[in-house]
Amino acid sequence: MSDDRREPRISADMLVAISAVFIGVCALVVSLYEANLMRAEQRSAVLPILELSRSYYINQDRPDGEWRLDLQAENVGIGPAQVLDFRVTVDGEARPTWSAAMRALLRRDADVRFGQSTINGRTIPAERMVTMFSLASTELAAEIVENFDRLEFEACYCSVFDECWTTSYTAFGAPDPVKACETNEDSFQQ
Repeated sequence: MSDDRREPRISADMLVAISAVFIGVCALVVSLYEANLMRAEQRSAVLPILELSRSYYINQDRPDGEWRLDLQAENVGIGPAQVLDFRVTVDGEARPTWSAAMRALLRRDADVRFGQSTINGRTIPAERMVTMFSLASTELAAEIVENFDRLEFEACYCSVFDECWTTSYTAFGAPDPVKACETNEDSFQQ
């Protein structure tokens, strides 16, 4: 008598083993996806957004018409902004200091008195503003404001995760991502 019964091609043990491998691969894919989501959440939790701005006004109530002019950098993001490069240009030409920028803007060697805070190489915490330039020579304020469209200033800054952006006074808080911030001979020196 011959036995026509054949062994099943896939045994129950083999089916259990294949199922376990499949479930393991699925669990690995899900955990990698979750890890990627967590990294993205961590990056967004410390995202800096640097805005460069100016503020000026004239006090009409005073007989001398007192002016005030300030140039500021404000971190409106939720993480620290590491400013690694800063540039100031007048008519497209780089200026290494505020004094050089004001002389070029006024087109003469004027005695521009001002206060300043270092911006290059500085870390600006979230929700903090730095006044980079504050004009003390109020008699020149009107002339500087008239020529302000010739002045540009921009910053390159990074997050704690080394993600970097550039922004400028004319960008109105819309930063452009860059690979890294690099200084060169056009970088601001104050």
